[in-house]
Amino acid sequence: MRHSKLAVLALATTAAAVALTTASAGIAAAVPDPVSVTTTAFQVPFTGVIGDPFPFATVSLAASTGASPGPGVARLSATSMCPAFTPGANCTAYTSATTIRWLNLSTGATGTATVPSGSFGVPGKEPVVDVPTGSGHVTATVLGASSATIVPGLGYFFVP
Repeated sequence: MRHSKLAVLALATTAAAVALTTASAGIAAAVPDPVSVTTTAFQVPFTGVIGDPFPFATVSLAASTGASPGPGVARLSATSMCPAFTPGANCTAYTSATTIRWLNLSTGATGTATVPSGSFGVPGKEPVVDVPTGSGHVTATVLGASSATIVPGLGYFFVP
């Protein structure tokens, strides 16, 4: 009789522990971890014949991923434009439109997007575009929208 009471007590204790663990796991799964925004500068900036304000310019681009654009979406932006022959001098936050061809290496999805011309700090005119690339490792090639390309820009980033 004593052994059967111990067996019932052990079984009840185990069942309670399993129930508590399962309930806790359900609660933890219901509250997702916050996803931070990650910004990755394109490793090779685009260089081309721009015309205004520089005849030859280098345009730096970046991809932001995470909570702000949302899962499976990359926010592509032009961050600066500098004279090609004097990098870092007389840079401006203005950029001309650039075309980006992207490939999701994880899913095989492809597409084209255009970062519009614009200027940071001017509401409604910021040079950004949200691109639904899907989740995975993405590579991008940057060309001028209406200019001659001297060096295409290249970027590689992960989209959660």
